Amino acid sequence: MNLAFKRLAITLGLAIASIAAPAAAQEYPSKPIKLQIPFSPGGATDVLARLVGDEFATRLGQPVIAENRPGASTGLAAAYVAKSKPDGYTLLLSTPTHSINAAASQNLPFDAVNDFEFIGKIGQIGFVLMASPDLQVTDLQGLVALARREPDRLKYASSGLNAQGQLWTDAFIQKARINALHIPYKGETQALTDLLGGQVNLFLCTFTVCGPRMNDKAMVPLAVTTSRRFAQAPTVPTVIEAGFPEAEMNWWAFIAAPKGTPPAVIQRLNTTLNEMLADETFKKRLLALGIDPEPRTTAAATRSLIRSEIDRWRSSVVKTDTN
Repeated sequence: MNLAFKRLAITLGLAIASIAAPAAAQEYPSKPIKLQIPFSPGGATDVLARLVGDEFATRLGQPVIAENRPGASTGLAAAYVAKSKPDGYTLLLSTPTHSINAAASQNLPFDAVNDFEFIGKIGQIGFVLMASPDLQVTDLQGLVALARREPDRLKYASSGLNAQGQLWTDAFIQKARINALHIPYKGETQALTDLLGGQVNLFLCTFTVCGPRMNDKAMVPLAVTTSRRFAQAPTVPTVIEAGFPEAEMNWWAFIAAPKGTPPAVIQRLNTTLNEMLADETFKKRLLALGIDPEPRTTAAATRSLIRSEIDRWRSSVVKTDTN
C-alpha cells in the first residue's frame, strides 16, 4: 500500500511540474530584467545592448535595465551572470572577447560554455583601422612604410587585453614585420578618446564607434576588415584590397543567461530575439550602426559558435594564467 502511495505521489508531482513549467514561462517576465554589458558606456557593445534592451522591453512588457560591468576582458560581467539566479532576470550581452578570454585562461571563475544557456546571436560587424592625422598616412602600405622608417613611432590602442582589436593588430604587425606599442583600455570609448587626443596613433575599432568619424579630419580610416567595403564609407578599401587578405575579421554579439535557466524562458527569449531580427524597423536600426543582423538564430548554433571561437583563438591569445 505504501509503495502504491509513493508511486501515486511521484506521478502527481511530475504532472504538477509539467503544468507549472509552461505557466511560469507564460508569467515571464513579471519584473525588470538586468542586461549585463562587459564594456564601458559608449562603445559598440554598449550601444547595441541598449538598443536590444529597449526592443526586448517593448516586446516583453517589462523594463530591461542595461548595466555596464567592464573589466577582466569581459570576465567580470560573465562571472556575475554565471553566478546569478537562473531565472531569466539576469542576462549577458557579450562579444567574441568572451571566447578569447576563455582561450587565454584555464582559471576563469566560470566556464565560458557550460555555465551559460545561450539565447542567440544578434549579428556581426566589421572593424576599421583608424590612424591619427599626425602619422600622415592614408593607407596600410603607407603605414607599413612609416613604421619601417620610424620603428618606435606607432602606439596602438585596444578595447582591452586579448580583445579582437589587439589580436588583429598584433597579427598585422607581425605579418608586416613592423613594431608597435600596445596600450589596452577598458572599452572603445576610452581608446577613441585617446586616439583623438594624440596619446595613441592607431586604433582598430568597430564601425559603430568609429564610423561617424570616418569622414571628418580628426582621424584617418586606413582600411576595413570586411570582405566588402562599408556602404557608409565606400572610399575606404578593404584589407584584402590593401594586400592583406588574411586580415579579414568580423565582430559579433550574442545573448546568454545563467546555466539552469528554465528551457521555456530561454525559448521565450529566443523567439522574441528572432522576431526582433525579422522586424524591418529594428533591422534598419542595426544596419545604421553597421551591424549585419543574423537572419535566424538558435541557442544550439550560438553555443557551437562560442566553442569554435575558443578553439580558434587558443593559439594566438596572450595567456593570462598566473600559475
